[in-house]
Amino acid sequence: MKKIINRNFYWASLFVEQLFKLGIKDVVISPGSRNTPLTLAFAESKKFEQHVIIDERSAAFFSLGLTKQSKIPTVVVTTSGTAVAELYPAIIEAYKQRVPLIICTADRPKYLQNRGANQTINQHNIFSNHIRFFSDLGLPILSSKNLKELCHKTLAAVKIATQTNPGPVHLNFPFEKPLEPKTFSENYNEPFKKFLIHENKTKNSSSFNKKDFNKVKAVLQKKNRVLFHLGWDNFDDRFYKLIIKVSNKYSIPIFIDGTNKLRFTKSNSKNLITNHNFFVKKLSLLPDIIVHFGNAPTSNNMLEFFKNVSAQKIIVNEFGDITEPSSTKRNVIKINPTIFLESLLSEKIQLNNCKQFSNEIIQAEKKSQAIKEKFIAHLPFGSEIRIITELLKVIGTNSNLFISNSLPIRDFDNYAFKNNLDLNIFTNRGSSGIDGIISTAGGIAQKSKRKTFLIVGDLAFYHNINALADLRNKQIPLTIILINNNGGSIFNMLPVAEESEIFKKYFITSHNLNFKKITKAFEIDYASPKSWKSFKKTFEGISSNNKSAVIEIKTKPKISIEQRKELYKIYLNN
Repeated sequence: MKKIINRNFYWASLFVEQLFKLGIKDVVISPGSRNTPLTLAFAESKKFEQHVIIDERSAAFFSLGLTKQSKIPTVVVTTSGTAVAELYPAIIEAYKQRVPLIICTADRPKYLQNRGANQTINQHNIFSNHIRFFSDLGLPILSSKNLKELCHKTLAAVKIATQTNPGPVHLNFPFEKPLEPKTFSENYNEPFKKFLIHENKTKNSSSFNKKDFNKVKAVLQKKNRVLFHLGWDNFDDRFYKLIIKVSNKYSIPIFIDGTNKLRFTKSNSKNLITNHNFFVKKLSLLPDIIVHFGNAPTSNNMLEFFKNVSAQKIIVNEFGDITEPSSTKRNVIKINPTIFLESLLSEKIQLNNCKQFSNEIIQAEKKSQAIKEKFIAHLPFGSEIRIITELLKVIGTNSNLFISNSLPIRDFDNYAFKNNLDLNIFTNRGSSGIDGIISTAGGIAQKSKRKTFLIVGDLAFYHNINALADLRNKQIPLTIILINNNGGSIFNMLPVAEESEIFKKYFITSHNLNFKKITKAFEIDYASPKSWKSFKKTFEGISSNNKSAVIEIKTKPKISIEQRKELYKIYLNN
């Protein structure tokens, strides 16, 4: 027997049920009118963890953080119009980092386009340059054919986002009034099970191209100065165990970028190198082959090294992405890095890495570390360099650490020492923007059982201040270390700093904001230590609480710049 229903709500509810069948668990919703059918369908489902974030830009970055932590796509739901455009920065970041998001945008019907209808823009494939899949689902039609097609398109979106071509996907939902479930529009009563697809949730096994691997094997056996470089990426735990085994077996040094958790993995291997940014230009023996895993180096010194060194370069990447921007000749091997390393261990390979080459790097690492520790130990409170090393002394093992872009990530890459803290490192290095940082870290903290910490500069903090309301409202336990140098201090490191007449006005852009009052306005705990001893005590007290807090350290940027230059000179002269 048929009953009177609202076609929009039925359509949205079937979509929600299909997502659940495919293993989706989280949805982030920003309030609006046109997305009412989707919002209410999720609200009535009770099968998802639901997060309501008022601002769409913050909502998208929060979703990014949830997915980074859970490894399961998060659904983002918004209304139509400019609300859709607000999602774009986070979508770009997700695209660049291959983080799966399911973007669901409500829309007006096509017949309202270009007719002056309110809150109506052209949303058709609006994210086309940074999306893995798009489908405009059309106005809901309650027929067996259309409902099955809805489920098949949902399946296609999820499979692409998670397996075929990981990253964000976009489903556009036009709805016409009436939108609410209790406003009836149709006689229909077919059960969902008639249309739902029950798909095997196991991930497709990665293909192994034996021919490509044999080419790399042949090249490796002809070389005797092999170097691994490890950038940021979504590597699994097995990858890290294998790369250490391969490194030890063949005496291959690994240059580890500060964005990669291997720096903080429990290992006594001498081949794990973290000070390469300082000594790489002084090596007398250069590599003749570099095997590159993950994404591009953070350090300009390493980028220049990649550009200038004559070594053959091999990029190992499952999707064939070019992740090294030196514009020099390189080979991209389209293979899962974990499988590649397994094959290196299992195959009979005559790889005799030059001991003199390896030993020079290991000795340079020890010497550089000793110089660094001696220099930093005497820096006064407020030194931006020392903030990094002091934090690593007090942060707990097995914690999450998010490092913001601009100066924090560069300082972390240069000065974070190798240790056994077993940290999970997170960044937004896909497009390296400074927007949405707090929201992304908040999403990670919300989804994780580990304590979560964020190192962020004042401008990135300023860009995402509204995220403090989300931390308060959702009672998210995120500890923020705010490094305040009152403006764009990173520009002091660039040649434009010599243009004194325009530099301060157009680049430094001092904001002179009182972050204590701003933080207190959002009812977030705040502290501003005045010494390294009080920083340690403050940090330990705040991080033991299960709620958000901001620890602000005010710095003197010109002094910090001089300290960086002085330390680098010491390296060059030793």
